[in-house]
Amino acid sequence: MARTRITRGEVEAVFEAFTTGGFSVLMHGGMVRGAPADDFGSHGAIRPFPQWDGLHFCAEDWQVILIATIEGGDNSFTHQDADRLLSGTKITFTLDGVELATDRTAIKRFLDPARFGLDVAYAFQEGRLMPPQELSPGNHTLSVVAAEPGQPVFTNSITFIIDPAGAGACAD
Repeated sequence: MARTRITRGEVEAVFEAFTTGGFSVLMHGGMVRGAPADDFGSHGAIRPFPQWDGLHFCAEDWQVILIATIEGGDNSFTHQDADRLLSGTKITFTLDGVELATDRTAIKRFLDPARFGLDVAYAFQEGRLMPPQELSPGNHTLSVVAAEPGQPVFTNSITFIIDPAGAGACAD
């Protein structure tokens, strides 16, 4: 059976819906293929966290480089509170030493606040959709700097591998 390529629609779903419905599907569903979720790269998501370090991706697939930022509190925490806290957040990605232009989703309710010890949470994702062949085969270094007012600056780097057609993650 031939491997199904990751489509633009799948990575757009991960980008737009992971913190909402996609996260719920991932946490509570048995099958995530086609769902707006990303279980460590299976849907083209490349996040700058240790779980993604060293993962292989296919040059023929769409990818999305992204990170989520989450804020919350007790049951009195509102969308306006999240807007106030998150509006000053600056995220910078560099890929192989070159800064990436990115997009940011709207701030949306995060559906698993208890995961972070919160009663209510909101989140946005920032990232970039990468069409097939934009990432050349070989090793790539992804770095992120996320600066949120009143919080420590988060920095991290990972290396991921893009496999050429017919090999590794691209093998049928």
